[in-house]
Amino acid sequence: MTDSSELKRELWLRLKSQTAGMMGLAGGSMHMRPMTPLLEKDSESVWFLTAPDNKLAQEGAKVHFTVQSPDERFYACVSGHLAVSDDEKRLEQLWNVYASAFFEDGPQASEAVALELKPEEAEIWTIEANATQFAAEIASRSAFGGKDRPDLGTHDVVSLP
Repeated sequence: MTDSSELKRELWLRLKSQTAGMMGLAGGSMHMRPMTPLLEKDSESVWFLTAPDNKLAQEGAKVHFTVQSPDERFYACVSGHLAVSDDEKRLEQLWNVYASAFFEDGPQASEAVALELKPEEAEIWTIEANATQFAAEIASRSAFGGKDRPDLGTHDVVSLP
């Protein structure tokens, strides 16, 4: 998978099925925080619900959001800026079981705000080697030197959306 359009497609597919990732302020001293990405059909944004006092709820904040597939074959770090929305209709559209676990009173009565991540760039790694190939590449490189890096998959930085 070396084509950047294919990597972008794979990123959006992974984000749609991702239950959580880690988000942090770019250049900040705060630790990354677990956040649940919410995607709307045909949207080029990633949405999150949070409390208004969350340090991430800063209009225009530059952030990094990282994801890893459960099978450990896809990794990505998405960067972009956040826009904050307290629009009740948006909250209702995005509301789900995860939101209900943190905000008991539902979208109409909660203090939740929606954060819209407008992705600008993503650095993506894929692991395409099977377990045997992976072990052979690592062993070969560590024992015999040779190639600069093990040949395990794809790594690229892509512009978004």
